[in-house]
Amino acid sequence: MSKDISKKELEKLINKEYSYPNPEHDDFQSKIFKKREFYYHKIPPRQRLKTYEDIKEYRDLICSGDFQLREQQTILANFIAPNTPYKGVLVFHGTGTGKTCSAIAIGEQFKDMVKKYNTKIHILSFGPNNKETFKNELLVCTGETYLKNKENLSLLNEAEITREKKIAVHQALQYYKIMSYKTFYKKVLGEKIVEKKLVGDNKIKSSYRKTEEGAYEREIVVDRIHNLNNTVLIVDEAHNLTGNEYGEALKKIIKESENLRIVLLTATPMKNLGDDIVELLNFIRPKDSKIQRDKIFTSDKNHNMKFKEGGIEYLKKMANGYVSFFRGSIPYTFAKRVDKGVIPKDMLFTPVILCYMKEFQLDTYEDTITKYDDTLDRKSSAVANFVFPGLSSDKKSIVGYYSADGINLVKSQLKTNKALLLNKINKKFFNSSIKGTDENNILYESEDKILTGYILKKPYLKFFSIKFYKCLKRLEKLVLGKKGPGIAFIYSNLVKVGIDMFQEILIQNGYLEYEEDKNNYDIKENTIDYRTGMTLADYKKSKERKELFMPAVFMTVTGKTDDNVEIIPEVKQKIIREVFNNVENKDGRYIKFILGSKVMNESVTLENIREVHILDVHYNLGKVDQVIGRAIRQCKHQNIITDEYRFPKVNIYRYVVALKNKLSTEEELYLKAEKKYILIKQVERALKQVALDCPLLQSGNVFQEEVEKYKSCVEPTLENKKKGKLLCPAICDFMDCEYKCEDKNLKQFIEKYNKLYKKLEKKDLDYNTFNDDLASHEIETVKEYIKDMYRFKHVYTLPQILEGVKSNYSDEKKELFDDYFVYKALDELVPKTENEFNNFKDTIYDKFSIPGYLIHRDKYYIFQPFDQNEDVPMYYREIFNKNLMNDLTMINYMKSTFSQEDIKKGKKKTEQQLLEEDENDTKTTSKKKLNDKVEKYDFETNKEYYHNRDENEIVGIIDKNYNRHSENDSDLFKIRGKRSKILIKKRGTGIPTLKGAVCSTSKDKDYLINLLKKMPNVTKEEIKLIKDETRINICEMLKIKLLFLEKYSIGKEKITYVIIPSNHPKFDSPYNLEDRIEILSNNINKLLKKNAKIDIKKEGNGIFLDKRDKKYIKYNISLKNSKDVASNKKKLEELGGKLNKGGKWDFTIE
Repeated sequence: MSKDISKKELEKLINKEYSYPNPEHDDFQSKIFKKREFYYHKIPPRQRLKTYEDIKEYRDLICSGDFQLREQQTILANFIAPNTPYKGVLVFHGTGTGKTCSAIAIGEQFKDMVKKYNTKIHILSFGPNNKETFKNELLVCTGETYLKNKENLSLLNEAEITREKKIAVHQALQYYKIMSYKTFYKKVLGEKIVEKKLVGDNKIKSSYRKTEEGAYEREIVVDRIHNLNNTVLIVDEAHNLTGNEYGEALKKIIKESENLRIVLLTATPMKNLGDDIVELLNFIRPKDSKIQRDKIFTSDKNHNMKFKEGGIEYLKKMANGYVSFFRGSIPYTFAKRVDKGVIPKDMLFTPVILCYMKEFQLDTYEDTITKYDDTLDRKSSAVANFVFPGLSSDKKSIVGYYSADGINLVKSQLKTNKALLLNKINKKFFNSSIKGTDENNILYESEDKILTGYILKKPYLKFFSIKFYKCLKRLEKLVLGKKGPGIAFIYSNLVKVGIDMFQEILIQNGYLEYEEDKNNYDIKENTIDYRTGMTLADYKKSKERKELFMPAVFMTVTGKTDDNVEIIPEVKQKIIREVFNNVENKDGRYIKFILGSKVMNESVTLENIREVHILDVHYNLGKVDQVIGRAIRQCKHQNIITDEYRFPKVNIYRYVVALKNKLSTEEELYLKAEKKYILIKQVERALKQVALDCPLLQSGNVFQEEVEKYKSCVEPTLENKKKGKLLCPAICDFMDCEYKCEDKNLKQFIEKYNKLYKKLEKKDLDYNTFNDDLASHEIETVKEYIKDMYRFKHVYTLPQILEGVKSNYSDEKKELFDDYFVYKALDELVPKTENEFNNFKDTIYDKFSIPGYLIHRDKYYIFQPFDQNEDVPMYYREIFNKNLMNDLTMINYMKSTFSQEDIKKGKKKTEQQLLEEDENDTKTTSKKKLNDKVEKYDFETNKEYYHNRDENEIVGIIDKNYNRHSENDSDLFKIRGKRSKILIKKRGTGIPTLKGAVCSTSKDKDYLINLLKKMPNVTKEEIKLIKDETRINICEMLKIKLLFLEKYSIGKEKITYVIIPSNHPKFDSPYNLEDRIEILSNNINKLLKKNAKIDIKKEGNGIFLDKRDKKYIKYNISLKNSKDVASNKKKLEELGGKLNKGGKWDFTIE
């Protein structure tokens, strides 16, 4: 009998399925659903939240606490893993749902593999903005793997935190390689070679060179990528790869690579048309089984494209098992999106703000539409945004001009026919009310080369741009007594006739552009207060003023071009993160508005936004959703929630010019975009139904509140709209909000009464492929729970730890929980060998925030501080050690206790006491006082001076030492190589930074000695003496030699050796004596308004580095004290002049 049983068991084991299901099989979803490594991470049904207290508790649960991988992220990490057969996945997750962390969670599992094969996990980013996001997320999404002791970061200053993060990123990049699409394309395919030929009329024609076979000839790069074998390729914003050469480069690499996993990240898989999905899915489909586009869609390549008969079924079959979908927008954690406006008669579902043009703009618009019949033409967009008044061809009347060409024409007229042009504008729009020289302010070119003037002031703006006028009026309501103080995001596809113009409109109407130094604001009588909306003039008269007047400020983000990709400058990224998104700015105290162009489409987070204003039309509503997605993100409105404002809203305004009898070109464009969007949403619904995690994430994708609200909705058609029926919304793909997963075998797991997937018993789950690697995320979670326990006590037994950990789980997860997870977690929290100590990443903190680890003694697991012996008695572990290693510094105490004004007053008082108590050392005191005053060195003022000079092969830079722990020099001496005058690229390998690197830490001794050898004023004896010195001393000598050359070089030798900030307390800038003589002479001539007779005399006994010696040169400049000279006495004294007894002015340059 026992033999018979063993035979049955043997047969059972033989027939057991130890593999994963094939995506080609119809039962793929049900098999994945039953597997333990996936089912455990199923999102549980959310209980109906009945009271506000329930909602508040739910919000706090989702939005607070330390980072942990969420269900959708862990499922993906277990799906694309070293032990699974799946080679690719399209991560179709909504904006703000953590796609980057999902990708990093996948990548972390392949570190051993890439280490083994000496490769790296490759990440393709759309641009530098995305690249920096990935670097930051590498630290956020990996716990303490790279960034150690996160708990202690709050004790460090900003510079120290930055340094720690740089070190951590450097460690992470041992496993990851992040590159832009453009770089990837160059390294895979190579740039096409451009050939220029001279054609008729001496014109140069550019074309791409081709081979005899007709293929493009391409540049061959040194570090060419031939394949990506045995690694993972993560593609961010993957929808940008379709229909271009970036996608061709990816296809080539996929074809040439073996054992390559591909992860495509996108919130909008189709950037324009529904058939974009085909190319995207083919990146991850098997090489011999690609999707055929013509089996799914009709031949139309525009808004008329539709599904063929059987096309949607074919698409579902081919997408099955290759897509992960997670919607996000979890109720109560995202602000509610409120689309403002009306839906025009012929449109279906897009509310817009209809802006009926005034006569002047309307005439220009109609004339333009007659000439250009393409509604996608940028000219029609430009004329809808702004019309500039200019002279007609016969100069007899004022007509409208638009776009960049129109701007240039009006600028030309301002130069050639200014008086006539302004006079006619004054008559036509201002009823000749502008008198005298003030007429020049009607229209002029600003310092930034933008047309501005009175035409942009609110009373007159409506004649030239009705959209901008209406937008300005709405923005003015974000103040007390109206909508309440708040912040807004203003977006335009266009820069010159979009963002640049709106910027000037804000300036003309009392708003200021953001300055990092508040003292730089030029506050005038018409400047607007951010909170009340009053001008300064009215604010002074107001009796209700309770707070200090703060100007309403905006910041413009139009980006710059790098490798044909628009990027946000790092400075502005930092301002957005640290100033605009700061909780103190929630009402617009520091920045009220952000103005952004298409550079703001992706990889930017804006917090606490109240309104989004979209100034012009985009042909793809998905792109518009991405723009709106910058402002509506998970948990990013928590700071503005109050008992009075419990459910934050973001009002969306889309502006269109409108006509009374028909649709305008902008409305027509929205109409076409709607048709494309409906097809895109049908494709998206198909992807959702076949998603590998469809049943697992159902409760995070389908919300019962929406199911009930749109229970009787119908598809959006003009007929249904006219009948007044409830149209299904875009969030539900214009269909029934409740959808079923495609796998028919899943029906057995659905509860009949609520249509949710029922709970599976432990015995019904498939454990065949479950192992330690796939349980790693669960073990990490257990470790976090154990760490939390040691915040309360210093010692626990194993049963106590098991009980404490299990108390954190829901009933369903508790049933599936295995005690083995705790054993494994404890094993990793108790380091034993030296190697385990060196690689220990799970720092535990006790109730006193003392860092340590666990030791195992008998049946007890005891907290062990890093700085104590393991045999120290329990008494000393449980009491607070008063001898703190990190005492609070006086400067931090001062900052946290006193206001800045108090500190400044105290500082002045201390300075006075120093002067009184130490009269014998006034020189040292004054120097210290000067250095204290200069908080930041100014390299901008003299930037042009240095730019116009040639540079030495090595250039020194005198920079500020911001390290508050440094007790030495308040300066840092930096060096860099010679920079090209015209930098084609701002970044890249081998391009020296403007301010270089610290000399004593960035270069080795041999390099520094070689530099000295090349210096013309360094002798062989000096080289011998300095050779054995430290790098600090070598750099000090290099600094002295370069300063000497900078100061005394003349003629051809007068090039830049050292760059000195204009506000340096010790060194004059410019430092070169000849240049200072020239500048002084020019200043005197400018002051006297003539070429004065100046005598220049070269003398000895000059001063160099505080040492006076006959060998050092100085110059004496003298000027006769004539009548016109004497009348400028004070200003000459300011230039450093002294009137001698002989009636001459003396100036000394040394």
